[in-house]
Amino acid sequence: MAESSPFRYNKADDSAGFLLWKITAIWQAKLEKVLAEFGITQTQYAILASLRWFEEKEEPITQTHLVEHARIDKMTVSKAIRRLESKGLILRERSAIDSRATNVHFSKKGLKIIQKAIVAIESADEDFFSCLNEKQLATYKSLTTIVISENGL
Repeated sequence: MAESSPFRYNKADDSAGFLLWKITAIWQAKLEKVLAEFGITQTQYAILASLRWFEEKEEPITQTHLVEHARIDKMTVSKAIRRLESKGLILRERSAIDSRATNVHFSKKGLKIIQKAIVAIESADEDFFSCLNEKQLATYKSLTTIVISENGL
């Protein structure tokens, strides 16, 4: 590497951040294709899948909990929820317990769509990571979990 070069690495793929960028771009392109058939974006999917998870696990279904769970900023969640509501996929209502909180629930249409979308995304997930064997996939998940927990907001 030349002394005047700002780069730390001789090869771009030696940068963990650049590898993350590349895998994210590939993954997002794959998800975009899968979700197009359901008429929802990746952010909307993350919100709907989180809502479905909360229902199943009996966790609080509030916008604040969505922000924390999906790690999507508050304003983006708020805009996406309004868009999902306008599409008739969810319903919003003020919490009876906390007047500052807004609870979010599925419409029948929204529940039907997310059930199918989850199956499609999980199939895409399995296909995407099928190049890794079981041990490699476990290692990938473990390392990714560490990076997220150490760098999370």
